[in-house]
Amino acid sequence: MKKTRDNPCDKIDCGKPKNTKGVSLVKKHIFEDIILQNALNFTEEVVEIFGDLLNKGMNITELVARIKELTDKLGREAIEAIIEELDRIIKEDKRRKDKWVVERKDKKRLTTVLGDIEYERTYYKSKEDGRYTYLVDDALEIGRHDRIEKGVKIKLVENAIEESYERSSKKACPEELSKQTVLNAIREIGEVEVKREIKEKKEVRVLYIEADEDHVPLQDGRDETPRLVYIHEGREEKNGRNVLKNVYYKAYVGEKAEDIWIDVANYIEDNYKEEKIEKIYIAGDGAPWIKEGLKWILKSRFVLDRYHLNKYVLKATSKEPKYRDKIWRAINEGDKEGVKKVFDELIKAAEEEREKEKIKEARKYILNNWEGIKIYNEDEDVIGCSAEGHISHVFSARLSRNPLGWSREGLKLMAKLRVFSKNGGDLREVEWGKKKNINAGSYKLTKKQIKEAVRRVKTSTNEKINNITVLNIGKVTPIYRVLRALKYAQVI
Repeated sequence: MKKTRDNPCDKIDCGKPKNTKGVSLVKKHIFEDIILQNALNFTEEVVEIFGDLLNKGMNITELVARIKELTDKLGREAIEAIIEELDRIIKEDKRRKDKWVVERKDKKRLTTVLGDIEYERTYYKSKEDGRYTYLVDDALEIGRHDRIEKGVKIKLVENAIEESYERSSKKACPEELSKQTVLNAIREIGEVEVKREIKEKKEVRVLYIEADEDHVPLQDGRDETPRLVYIHEGREEKNGRNVLKNVYYKAYVGEKAEDIWIDVANYIEDNYKEEKIEKIYIAGDGAPWIKEGLKWILKSRFVLDRYHLNKYVLKATSKEPKYRDKIWRAINEGDKEGVKKVFDELIKAAEEEREKEKIKEARKYILNNWEGIKIYNEDEDVIGCSAEGHISHVFSARLSRNPLGWSREGLKLMAKLRVFSKNGGDLREVEWGKKKNINAGSYKLTKKQIKEAVRRVKTSTNEKINNITVLNIGKVTPIYRVLRALKYAQVI
């Protein structure tokens, strides 16, 4: 006889069923039979793999791949059986019969992290309002038009946060998925943000804000500048490294400067007792949008990022490095006039007009940001700025380091996802999609139904294990050992 899913016991001698009343064992307890047959098939295939290992040889990578393929298959078959069993329980439920009329049975194919599954489920019409639905899909939160389950989408997005859409699509599940599928999953989740639970506002004396921007190429040939702002409470040592204390990241793409700082101000108000804060430092490269924060953040002072300061010192002295120490000596002493004097000497020493312009540009940058430079000498709470390193780690590593061309929408979503990840966000806790399932909650099993279903499956499965011929002939084989373990350990 041909082996089919509708005849799962043809490999197992299950003995004679008791009192079937004209209903075949397979039809009556197909769920238990499928689970048992899958367990037997799994055992046989593991033995086959073991035989290949001994006869043909294979390395650990090949062994793991073979076993994973096998366990994924076992998982898919178990899921299909479970869903169809749940569909049967719902169909036979008296409560269902009072409210829903059976229309037909339909197949559904769904991509999961284990691969594609296919199952049959019942289509119903409501007696109350005439709407149609698949109750088992509603019970399992499977959308009418879903082709990919949420677990796969989560993996697609998690992978895409760190690497390209193409690589992400190849890692999420065994099935082939497109780059567009990855983007669709990202669009579905939308703009995410970690909302910290605030039991009580924190008291801090000093607060630090650092800001910078990246330059990202777009598909239309232009550039966009996603902006990163992060708030923290200073530095602390962890595992021998200095890290930022209670850091929180925010990403902005396309927002006006004033809207950015209003949002930052609201975060501070929501999380800290502002009356207890004595100082707030806003550190960055001196760009106008960063200094805009001084207008919106109370008690704030600007701190120039010394990375950019050093860059302009190097730029001014590239042809005359002997002046470098003189500039730094004047800067470290807070001597603004001394800085001007050194730059005057540099301009006179420059032979080319282009070199003079470069020196003048550096002088302008340093003098325009002098308040953010001298503060290092005046205020012991200033700790500098690490924005350049953060922009590279949080944004550039994914957004601009490789020759990519982003859409504005894709860039904004990815920038939000990057900081979501850095803030410790979990995509499993995010509400996905904007469409509400009108049939959600259409059917729910009672505790009595659950208890009865579990009892019936356990009893029926144990009876079948006792009746399997291989357990009763006395010959010790790998299949015998596995099924005997199931029997006496009561795994099933």
